Amino acid sequence: MTQRLVSAVGLSMAPAVVESAPPRRRGPAVRRPLDFYETAPWQVDALVDYLPELEGSVWEPCVGDASLLTRLRERRPTLGPFTTNDIDVAKRADYHLDAARPDAWRAMGQESGRPDWVVTNPAFGRAFDILQHVVGVARFGVVLTVRVSFSEPIRKGGRGPWLARHPPAKRITLERCSFTANGKTDSATTEWLIWANVPLQPPFLISAFGYKPERSPRSSVSNRHAR
Repeated sequence: MTQRLVSAVGLSMAPAVVESAPPRRRGPAVRRPLDFYETAPWQVDALVDYLPELEGSVWEPCVGDASLLTRLRERRPTLGPFTTNDIDVAKRADYHLDAARPDAWRAMGQESGRPDWVVTNPAFGRAFDILQHVVGVARFGVVLTVRVSFSEPIRKGGRGPWLARHPPAKRITLERCSFTANGKTDSATTEWLIWANVPLQPPFLISAFGYKPERSPRSSVSNRHAR
């Protein structure tokens, strides 16, 4: 830390006063357009291992680069068919609708029918808006990746009262990872939250330790969180 000596040596018997440079303030983190981040394969592995009931048709309303669905197909080839959506028209998807709007779900349902599961990693700021609509769409259940703070029962926006009425059936808490592949992590880790209309096998509160690949301090960051 830069320091400046104020009193002159030998001119005063008073103790020297040391001024510290003001702390540097960090600006707000720059988010990617539409809050898009890839889903790491190891995060999907934890979901597949702890949710054996995930079978049948799947909708992915925030498909992005399809990293989540790609790993799901690899780990569970019996899944499908898949219906995809993304608000970004540049992304490859069956639909390009705003998943936070109820009319988007009505449109997809009229054309594709109800899915067995909805599995997605949405933009964190839109997760609750999407969740409120999707729980009434899926036959078997809904799976979302969110920050662990999502479960905090806050009144703002109505999320706390809604979660009190619709608690998730299972939580799979993940190790923290870099969203941007530069080694920096978010202020909180993430987890899979599962709302189910079918019985689920225990355990119901999972700490998914050991899925994140280890790396040496000199190696580059290989995992990127997504959306």
